[in-house]
Amino acid sequence: MGILAQALGRPDSADFWLFLHILGGMTIVGALTLSLSSLAVAWRNGSAPLTRLGFRALLWAAIPAYLVLRVSSQVLLDKEGLEDAELAWIDIGFMVTDPGLLILIAATVLGGLAARRAAEPGGGPAIGARIATGLVALLLVAYLVAVWAMTTKPA
Repeated sequence: MGILAQALGRPDSADFWLFLHILGGMTIVGALTLSLSSLAVAWRNGSAPLTRLGFRALLWAAIPAYLVLRVSSQVLLDKEGLEDAELAWIDIGFMVTDPGLLILIAATVLGGLAARRAAEPGGGPAIGARIATGLVALLLVAYLVAVWAMTTKPA
């Protein structure tokens, strides 16, 4: 009954921002999954196209999705008056997204350098691709924890 009461108490103007927040969150999880799987396979066989796919998933999908996720979450907090609320699920979201941006940028840069190296004649799998794979795996786990926190809303 509590969830229904919360849903009925939400202002109509927040529905669009909630949709954008969920869309950004699911898009970033999908982009990280695509990037992780392609970088992991490229790590094993040194495939330049898969390394490039992993990099492009980060650059063209994960970073814009992060921006949509983060901006819409801030607007939602403002519209619903939760800026000063001490809620665990909001704190978990901030703990994942704020340092997650730095990790996302680092993984994107390393993925881009690895894609450039893999495209060179005689270039193979770079250590940067392995580090980027690890960073993306860390981010994916963190975002899945955040999705869990947003859906279960722990106290």
